[in-house]
Amino acid sequence: MSERPAQVIPNIYVEAIEPVREFYLNQLGFAHMMGVVGKDGRLDFCIVTRAGGMLMFARPQERMDGTTPSFPTARPLSIYVEATDVDRYHDEVKARGVKIDDPLTTQWWGDRTFAVRDPYGYQVWFYQHLGEIAPPPGVTVI
Repeated sequence: MSERPAQVIPNIYVEAIEPVREFYLNQLGFAHMMGVVGKDGRLDFCIVTRAGGMLMFARPQERMDGTTPSFPTARPLSIYVEATDVDRYHDEVKARGVKIDDPLTTQWWGDRTFAVRDPYGYQVWFYQHLGEIAPPPGVTVI
């Protein structure tokens, strides 16, 4: 896996963008790239960024299942975000009072990771690639 993949940017539909945007900005240290204000004065759309990665959040214009906050219920999607120094970033996030959902761990697939949950219950993993894949006994990587 020497080729770096092209960036994929999820567009996550949420009932209200303001709370999730504030979480990513204030608690996780993301930057605001842009937002679109709807006719009702609330955000219809926003993009947040961190270290070159982007997440988009949109408020559906019609009723859509799954857009209400569900924390601590797990979602069927998790987000995996690269961090240059994951240990330092972990300490920064923890110092901001964010509950760590999965502790800082070096994984067998060569990444050092930790995870948090956003206000809508999406698990957000932060990782730094450190080494080669070393599967545990019984795990076959193809």
